[in-house]
Amino acid sequence: MTGTPYDVLIVGGGPAGCAAAASLARRGHDVALITRPAPPAKWLAESIPGSARKLLERVGALDALDAAGLVPNEGNTVWWAGMPRREERFREPEHGFHAERAELEAAFHGVAREAGVSLVTDGPVIETAEEPDGWRVATSAARYRGRWVLDASGRAGVLARRGLRARERGIATLALVGRWTADRGHAPPDPGCTLIESYPDGWAWSVPTSPGTRCVTAMVDPRRTHLAREKGLGGMWRAELAKAARLGRLLEGGRTDGPVRACPASLYGATSHGRPGLLLVGDAGSFIDPLSSYGVKKALASAWLAAIVTHTGLEDDAMAGPACELYDDREREVYRTYRALSVPFFEQAAAANDHAFWEVRLAAAREAGADIPGPAPAPGVPAVSEPGDRSLAERRVDAFLAHPEVRTAWETIRSLPAVRLRPASGLSSVRRPAVADDRIALEVHLISDRLPDGARYVRNVDLRRLVEVAPESDQVPDLFETYNRRGTPVPLPDFLAAISFAVGAGFLELTDP
Repeated sequence: MTGTPYDVLIVGGGPAGCAAAASLARRGHDVALITRPAPPAKWLAESIPGSARKLLERVGALDALDAAGLVPNEGNTVWWAGMPRREERFREPEHGFHAERAELEAAFHGVAREAGVSLVTDGPVIETAEEPDGWRVATSAARYRGRWVLDASGRAGVLARRGLRARERGIATLALVGRWTADRGHAPPDPGCTLIESYPDGWAWSVPTSPGTRCVTAMVDPRRTHLAREKGLGGMWRAELAKAARLGRLLEGGRTDGPVRACPASLYGATSHGRPGLLLVGDAGSFIDPLSSYGVKKALASAWLAAIVTHTGLEDDAMAGPACELYDDREREVYRTYRALSVPFFEQAAAANDHAFWEVRLAAAREAGADIPGPAPAPGVPAVSEPGDRSLAERRVDAFLAHPEVRTAWETIRSLPAVRLRPASGLSSVRRPAVADDRIALEVHLISDRLPDGARYVRNVDLRRLVEVAPESDQVPDLFETYNRRGTPVPLPDFLAAISFAVGAGFLELTDP
């Protein structure tokens, strides 16, 4: 290959690309971040929830965002499906961030530079090619080569569009975006909050970008929303805000600052999110409904895991395949989980409005999120929930703690003067990839007929270690001490729950005295 050599080439300089680049550079890799020469349009805005702070800290960006002077994200104000106004306020100091996309990207670029990433701003990318020893990426000015390439180019999907992108059929979403400025003497509404309102054939949302400005967006379906096309983009935008009567009234004391733009906002996933040498990161791989307000957080979680997977592949060729398999499975699962969690909100809107806009979205969300468990929210809950940091398999393990077999095991163990345990006759195991510190490793997961998906940990108790030490004593306090001597200690309540879980799941069995 010809061109400047790097370990990793990352295409796209948004939050996901910067987070992955900085994480890899801190692990000692040479990383080039190839991004646009000019900042993104100021009229686009992003909202980051307070729950993303832990993840921002994990990728090394929290201090930079706290210092950037961004508008604090203090919560949500929502009018949904005709229900009364509902408010959710984040606890101090766990606020999130509102920002124009250019501000946010500038802060993340600083994080990447500080970590030692080479920022390449001579884009756009005009060519990508896979070669025997890696990848070649060319801009109009130069060529670069890398052992791995990460596509973090968002909706543009520089590599994702090469047969990897999978769109959900039957629904289309267009975002009409305007920049609103408060008139002199008028205080902007809810200055730290996201405003959300649904109406019969669409929904609108707004985030503050400064003390006197807000990004205001109407989400419509060009095939199903009745649009005032004859009025142009600005007229259509104002007509949609008039449908969102309560949000619209709050914005009466201001004016549009600049033209209204139309941006594609349809959902999509991917047929594959990665293989050795290539990963799709953040919105390059999947785009979720902005209704959730968790788009940036989802992208950061994707970047964090992508960095671990890439680091693993660079350090250990034999683990590149299993690491990419884990990444692909997790990215698919996250997309499907968000879709499943949106179902109750679409159900509420469809019931209240009886309109095809909501009916087709409800049907698509049900199909995309099939087999993903998720509790329905209370009526009027302000925003779509999020999957969290735990995988579906981990959440199923947690859910099994409430299984009757586990409760029965707990009651039996409590009633016995001595507890004789041994590995169950039907117990087996399988090695599966899992995150272990800063890389992916194959870890043993226990499997039984009652829990065919398997488990390794429950409440941070290592089930494999528990099964190994269980036959060594017939007194639970002694087992507890033995377990804690062999590795990372755990609290007694978690240990008791794990013993009951292991018996209930068929990993351990009680024997006669």
